[in-house]
Amino acid sequence: VGNINYNYPKLSIDSVNKAKKSSSRILCDAFWNSIDYANLKSQLKNQLNFFDIGCGSGNYGKLYENLSGPFFGSYTGIDIYKHKNFPEKFKFIESSAENISQYINDRVNFITSQSALEHIEKDFYVLEQTTKKLSELNKLFIQVHMLPASKSLWLYLWHGYRQYSKKNLMNIINKLKEKYEINISVVPLGGNYSFWTHLKNITLPIIFHSLKNKKNFKWHNQLNIEKKILNSVKKDLNYKGESPIFWALIISSKNIVLKYKY
Repeated sequence: VGNINYNYPKLSIDSVNKAKKSSSRILCDAFWNSIDYANLKSQLKNQLNFFDIGCGSGNYGKLYENLSGPFFGSYTGIDIYKHKNFPEKFKFIESSAENISQYINDRVNFITSQSALEHIEKDFYVLEQTTKKLSELNKLFIQVHMLPASKSLWLYLWHGYRQYSKKNLMNIINKLKEKYEINISVVPLGGNYSFWTHLKNITLPIIFHSLKNKKNFKWHNQLNIEKKILNSVKKDLNYKGESPIFWALIISSKNIVLKYKY
């Protein structure tokens, strides 16, 4: 498999919206919240101009704008259709992710995706195209991609084309580094507490309701489920093992290093 450059920021959920969210989503939001956006703006020598792959409703545009504050420049989302709730103040591109290189301009410096690459059949092609285009533009850039880890196969079942094992990540890292002078690191998010809480309180009940032909099951309406999820996240918050439920894959220009607030 080779060696992965792991990164371990100190995560906090104090200011993260935790209502009606799974443990993996809370952990991902804690990671976004941990980034030192002021430092990143200084390194990139420009305002932060986000380009979100598989943007869905554009909610992460609002999150990035809120978290980066005065360092926010712009947000563009790309998806195969425009969600009815996508904010009008942001730019939307209706296209497949495989066409992303056509839309990256010299303003873009922060490529993101949240639980999107597993839904893209040619995931490596998309990563390679974004890295190639940004490198050709001679841009200082960073990419952060939130990916479901192998354990998520049991949590999300038929979710997307794949989950990402250490071997998958190492293959991606090796192929990109063969072609480009870049930094790549990986942050593992969550562990066994989050895994078992999700499996017992979300995945298995959904399967049970599906077998019973009940279509209106909503896990967040169950008593104490949110509390159980929150407790599991707290136990896993700064887990430093190599068997997480999610990964943050960080790709950047050679001289860009992601810094954290804590």
